[in-house]
Amino acid sequence: MSEHNTPTAYFAGGCFWGLERYFQNVDGVTGTTVGYAQSTVESPTYEQVCAGTTDAAETVRVEFDPEQVTLRTLALLFLEVIDPFSVDRQGEDHGRQYRTGMFFTDEAQQAVYVAALEQLVDRQPQRPAVLVEPLRNFYPAEERHQDYLINNPGGYCHIPLAAIANVKRRQKYVERIWGLTLEQFAVTQHAATERPFVNEYDEEFEPGIYVDIVSGEPLFSSRDKFDSGCGWPAFSRPISDATLTEHEDHRIPGRDRIEVRTADTQIHLGHVFTDGPAERGGLRYCMNSAALRFVPRSRMAEEGYGDWIGVVDGDDRS
Repeated sequence: MSEHNTPTAYFAGGCFWGLERYFQNVDGVTGTTVGYAQSTVESPTYEQVCAGTTDAAETVRVEFDPEQVTLRTLALLFLEVIDPFSVDRQGEDHGRQYRTGMFFTDEAQQAVYVAALEQLVDRQPQRPAVLVEPLRNFYPAEERHQDYLINNPGGYCHIPLAAIANVKRRQKYVERIWGLTLEQFAVTQHAATERPFVNEYDEEFEPGIYVDIVSGEPLFSSRDKFDSGCGWPAFSRPISDATLTEHEDHRIPGRDRIEVRTADTQIHLGHVFTDGPAERGGLRYCMNSAALRFVPRSRMAEEGYGDWIGVVDGDDRS
């Protein structure tokens, strides 16, 4: 608890200007303060911290409403927006004051932070540089540093502006995303490709719908599924074009592709090609099974998809 008797967390993630602005955009964060944590000098100044004479870390104190946002969500959002494997460096800034850390005030916080790091290692088998240690002290920084990017919108920020703008959407799904299997996580978050022919839905042709593995939003109907011989589920069209976004993909030299993502959760699904059956419109949405969940028609009403039965039985796209 903070001095205001409000649940509070302390995150060190490089320059505190950008990290504070990131957390300020999270629904449920009720207050932020930038300052210096783990200092060997009482009430250090910015100049002392930059000179390296205090061993302090630039840190953001985050006050939050746990009914709107959990500490786990805050920790996962933090690990996503920093480089958790970089030692004493974030963005263009380097030095001991820019080390990363999640400083806990009780054992419950410690457990949340350790669990988040364990999941990070499962997904990216490297040694994290993020410290998890007891908060020894925290001194608010000078007033000119508070709300810096609100007061100076064009100021320096090592946190991607797109991440700041998108964090409200991301927080809705981040816990579910980190709860995916390792393969599902690799496919949806890092645009990996599962193995052909041995994935879950390549040979699935039972009537039903295919939904976003994260949000459950309906994406494809069995009526539009066909055997393309490519080894992955193939569809001639989505249930609604509005559910998907397309992006140029130049990762493979000499083979430009169009990547397909969901508009809402923004997860990677696969690619769309123009070699589909002409009688179906000529498109082939080649999707990864790991990004989808199949709901059989027999269970659609029970699982809350009764209004979508028409896209399976007929051609109701409403």
